[in-house]
Amino acid sequence: MNLVFLLVLISGSCIALCTWLSPECLRWAAAHLLTRADVIDVSREERKRRMRFWSTELRLDASVTEKGNDAIGPVHVFARR
Repeated sequence: MNLVFLLVLISGSCIALCTWLSPECLRWAAAHLLTRADVIDVSREERKRRMRFWSTELRLDASVTEKGNDAIGPVHVFARR
């Protein structure tokens, strides 16, 4: 038997046993996971807001910032003469 499958089966049965014995455990787990998901969503929105701010401050091209990926784009270096 696959070792990872056995580990998932054992952990699933332990969670099922805990939630069957104590509904408060299920409430706690749900609250913990939902809170964590909310924090992740808030951090993503904050990162997008920061990217919009700095792209306007640094006057980046709109096509670079609207791609939806985490890459900022190519850096252009202008030499002083």
